[in-house]
Amino acid sequence: KVEEASMAYEDLKSGDKKPLIVLLEYNRDSRPKRKIIVSKYKISSGKINVGIIGAGGFAKGMHLPNLRKLSDIYNIYAVCSKTGGNAQSVAEQYSGRYATTDYKELLKDSKINMVIISTRHNLHASVAIDAVKAGKAVLLEKPMALNKYELNKLVSVLENSKVPFMVGFNRRFSPFSERIKEIVSKRVNPMIINYRMNAGYIPKEHWVHTEEGGGRNIGEACHIYDLFNYFTNSEIDLIKACSIKPKTDQYNSDDNFVATIKYKDGSICNLIYTALGCSEVSKERMEIYVDGKIIYLNDYKELSIFGSKEKGIKIKVQNKGQYEELLKFGESIKNNTEPSIPLWQLVQATKISFEVEKQISS
Repeated sequence: KVEEASMAYEDLKSGDKKPLIVLLEYNRDSRPKRKIIVSKYKISSGKINVGIIGAGGFAKGMHLPNLRKLSDIYNIYAVCSKTGGNAQSVAEQYSGRYATTDYKELLKDSKINMVIISTRHNLHASVAIDAVKAGKAVLLEKPMALNKYELNKLVSVLENSKVPFMVGFNRRFSPFSERIKEIVSKRVNPMIINYRMNAGYIPKEHWVHTEEGGGRNIGEACHIYDLFNYFTNSEIDLIKACSIKPKTDQYNSDDNFVATIKYKDGSICNLIYTALGCSEVSKERMEIYVDGKIIYLNDYKELSIFGSKEKGIKIKVQNKGQYEELLKFGESIKNNTEPSIPLWQLVQATKISFEVEKQISS
């Protein structure tokens, strides 16, 4: 029996007739604990109780600290992670009620109002579908889905539900993006937008490149497709994309590509996504040409506007809008107002990534 394992190892080590193998038998009726209560918890009236599904690096680095800053809106109620130790550690750190390795524990908990889904990308759509069906408000990290089948299934569930739903396209909530939106919303003519993402190299064996991640175009470039949708507020007309074929084998087709999207309002938006660059240059830069003005954004630290009296923004610490995203979503839940990103724009950004992927893969 497994309870006698120490005896078994002693036999292997020092028995007169050493066995070739020892078989350990476990109790078939035993079940692992999937939920651990970590603290007493008082529900604060008027606050949104949040369940975290996926407590990896991004959730711990961004969402959880920002939820704590927004403690007048949110309570961190429960944490679910693939590994129990991590779930328990995070729940204890943020005074959560309990930790679990089974996300369905959160979905059946009537005290939880909202979930943040920040698992590996291949689980996003399926977990979101379950959460929406359970009646929870959902903040789903990007990407929304990895393929058309997942996307259509999720959209079908959302269209038949009234729960608040948003994808974590945080860049549109940055004060820089909101300032740009103020300016371009007054435009007379279509725009030309050029966005350069100096994405950096990620080894081929990294999970982002696998079926769990879906690749860099679907998994990260979707952020920029959403920005294009936000600034143009228009449906797409045409997509053209191509990637380079390096002579060295460390790159994938979605490591280095150019995607050009023409919108029905006449605007043309271009993304240069590359892993060929270096860290000495900022990761993200955008130039917008519109109505005699040039709007220049450098790495979400500095916004310059030329050809206009409009004022730019300059800050020391990068702001990509993660805090503002949670603030806006929480306000929309509490005030029962429309989500900050229309569903058609969420779907359109995701569909752009699928079409780009199709073209650069071929």
